[in-house]
Amino acid sequence: MMKKRGIFLSIFMLIMIGSMAFTNTTESQNTWSEWKNTKCLKGISFKVKMGKYEMSRRARKWEIQFKNRYNAKIYFNFKAISSTQIKNIRSARESRNRIILEGEGAESKVLTTYVKANKELFVDITKIRFGKEDVGKNYYKCDKN
Repeated sequence: MMKKRGIFLSIFMLIMIGSMAFTNTTESQNTWSEWKNTKCLKGISFKVKMGKYEMSRRARKWEIQFKNRYNAKIYFNFKAISSTQIKNIRSARESRNRIILEGEGAESKVLTTYVKANKELFVDITKIRFGKEDVGKNYYKCDKN
């Protein structure tokens, strides 16, 4: 009888320890970062919020919001990657949908992406176009320093 009780308690403790190990990986940051300027365009800023780690995706949920301080409407895509992997930015997945921002401080809706980044996120904007329409093959180059 004592042997069965010991085995039961051992199994129970292993289950408790295992569940506590997975609980710690789902911590999330509930605050937004400060607005940061993009590397390419001086008039576009972004902020990020780190979410929970998703085991099924093997990546962390990140929320991103953009702000346009230019006077003109702007269209663009973005890439997000871990700050430790900036050298691999060319191979990072680009957003599927175009972001459209009116001028004069307009903010985008909150966008969600999943990235293998646990501490800091690097955000780069691509395929930039200013103006009334988002057509043509030519995209805006980055601002000159």
